[in-house]
Amino acid sequence: MLHFFWLGYAMREYSLDIYELSNLEIAKWAEYYLSQRAAFNQTHCQSGRVTENPNDILLGHLTWDGLHREMTQVHGGLVHDWVRDNALAAGTPSHPNTYILTPWVTDWPNIWTANMPFLESQLMAASKIFGLCGEIWIKRTHESSANTIQTRVKDKLVHCNMGLAVQNFQCIKKSFNPVGERQLLHISNLSTYKGFDITCKSVADLDTMLHVATQVLPDTNPGLAKFRVGDETYFFNFIGSVDNSDPEFQEWAVTNCDFYIHTAYADAQATTILESCARGLVPLVTPESGFVSPHAIYLTHDPKENHAIIQHALEMPEEELMNRSRAVREQVIREHNWKDIYATVWNTIQADIEDRKSKVN
Repeated sequence: MLHFFWLGYAMREYSLDIYELSNLEIAKWAEYYLSQRAAFNQTHCQSGRVTENPNDILLGHLTWDGLHREMTQVHGGLVHDWVRDNALAAGTPSHPNTYILTPWVTDWPNIWTANMPFLESQLMAASKIFGLCGEIWIKRTHESSANTIQTRVKDKLVHCNMGLAVQNFQCIKKSFNPVGERQLLHISNLSTYKGFDITCKSVADLDTMLHVATQVLPDTNPGLAKFRVGDETYFFNFIGSVDNSDPEFQEWAVTNCDFYIHTAYADAQATTILESCARGLVPLVTPESGFVSPHAIYLTHDPKENHAIIQHALEMPEEELMNRSRAVREQVIREHNWKDIYATVWNTIQADIEDRKSKVN
C-alpha cells in the first residue's frame, strides 16, 4: 500500500472535472494516478503511525503546522511526526520506504520553515526527496557550497515539475489587446519572497494596468489600491481573491489581461504562472519564479532593466504574442502534466527499493 501524507483530500464524484487550489490538486492527482499502481491511502501530513508493513510506501509533504508558532506557545509542539512514527524498529529514523514530496528552493523563506517543525530530521531520514520546482533550484542546490540542509541531502534530490490539469482550463486567450491597452495580472500571497515590491517598481509609469489578486488584503475593497515600498507609493487594481474554477473570472482574465507578471526572489515554481500559461497569457517572470521556458519573457530584480523589458513586451506585434501564448500552453501540457510527474515519482521509488534490495542480497 502507498500512504500519501498531504492534507487528507476527499475525492468526490466530479473531482477530476474541476480545478481546485494547488495543494488539493497535488493530492487529487496523486490519488488518481498512484492508485493505478498500488493500493492507495490518502492521509494527512500531521498523521502519526499508519503502518507496520515493511513493504508499504510512505510518500508525503514535510509535516506542516500552519498554526505552529501560535499553538506551540499555548499547547506545545506537535506530538506526531509521520516520518519518525512509522519507523519499524527502535533507533531507526523512518520506515525504509519513506519519500518526501515538497516545493524546493535553495533558501527556504521563513514563512515556510516556521511551519515545518521536523524539517531537517524528515529530509535526512527520507530515501528520496522529490523537489517540486524549476530546474534552477536543482542546479543551484548542486552548485552551492553552503552547509545547509538542502546541500546535505542533495544526493537524494529528484527534480519534478509542478503539475497542472490543463484540461480544466478551457477558456483560452484568442487575441491580444491593442498596443496602449495591454494589461498585466499578478496573483500571490504577496509574501516577501514573491518580489511584489519589484513588480510595483518595474511597472511604475508604464502605459499599462496592473491587476492584483490576493487573499491577504481582506479589508481592502476591489478597485484602486496602493502598496508602500520604502518612501514610495504604488497603485494597482485590486480584484480581490479569485477562484480559478469560476468561468466569469476565467473569461475576465483572458479578455482583459495579456501578460502574467511574477518577479519572485525564491519561488519553487509558482502555480499561478502555470495557471496563466494554461489561459494563454504570456509570462513576464524572473528565473527565480521557477518557470523555465524559451517562450517566456524574462525579468530581473532591477526595476530599471525590467521597465525597458516590459515596455518592449507591451509593444510586441500580436503575432509574436500569439505564438508565445500557444507555445507556453503547449509546454505546460507537455511538461507539467500530472500523469508524467507521478510516473517519475513511482518509477524512482520502485528503482530505489529494488536497488536497496539488491545491495542486501
